[in-house]
Amino acid sequence: MINIYCADIGNYSSITALKGEKPRVMRSVIQDVTYTSARDYDSDNSPSVKLDDKVLVLGDRATKQKNSQTAAERGKDLPEFVKPFTLAGLRQDFDGIVRFLVPEHSQWHEDTIRRTLVADHQITVNGTNYRHRIKNVEFFLETDVAVVNAYRNGKLDTDGDTLAIDIGGGTTNYVVITPSLDVLTRRSIPKVGGVSLANDIINSDLMQSFAKRDNVAFKVAKMMDAITYGGRNAIADDSFTYGRKYDFSSVFPGLLENWFNNLMDSISTAANDYLADVTNIMLIGGCANLVRQKLSSKQGFYIPANPQLSNIQALLAM
Repeated sequence: MINIYCADIGNYSSITALKGEKPRVMRSVIQDVTYTSARDYDSDNSPSVKLDDKVLVLGDRATKQKNSQTAAERGKDLPEFVKPFTLAGLRQDFDGIVRFLVPEHSQWHEDTIRRTLVADHQITVNGTNYRHRIKNVEFFLETDVAVVNAYRNGKLDTDGDTLAIDIGGGTTNYVVITPSLDVLTRRSIPKVGGVSLANDIINSDLMQSFAKRDNVAFKVAKMMDAITYGGRNAIADDSFTYGRKYDFSSVFPGLLENWFNNLMDSISTAANDYLADVTNIMLIGGCANLVRQKLSSKQGFYIPANPQLSNIQALLAM
């Protein structure tokens, strides 16, 4: 039996799973602490990693460090992100192949990722040593795999086509797929996702007034955390706060509405020739939950229970 390991290295979060196990989610932030003492308690979803003579902190703990690097700002395809975030999700020795999700096929990016991962690796995660042998990397398109899986599981109306929109941290993908699983059109739009919404909030008059008053600079990565964690609680208390003192709840609904409407308008315009037979609009990705309440009562919209896991769950189901 061939061991299969699935990886979805995203701009906001990285999700990995060994086939037969539950997905592991880590924030896509990294900090090199090889030559510093900036270390604290390891955790399962924010581990300390020793790899290639470096000591790294991944995930939420890295966001607390100065000069940490985010995939959204640096680029999630870089080997220095792909390698540690892929390998850190494995908590047992591995010998097999990796199924790797990409927003679109690119020979250059795929060759780079394959050269980075296909090898024998030694890594220490939270003090435990592991040895991995990755024999091959197979690439699958984000969004497409989730739609195919949704059709096969009866989640979508088979009388019409599906427009699927995958709103991630830094990239938005859209695809139109028929019930017979033919892809009519697809596109990956860079720099349109959680990052663009975070920038809209940071550049708002309210946040700029806070910045001027307190002489502070707001970080995109931390604003994305504020949006994500606020979104989980928004139905309960409508609270959105950057850190502990900068409440942007008053401007968030309007900015979210404008951001989502502009996104939908641009996709509708670009994909207009393929929308006549669309009966399903499926939203997935980490930002899909932000519009769940807005769209929950509208016919034809489908947002899975855990939209950020839709792609990795589809890979695991293959």
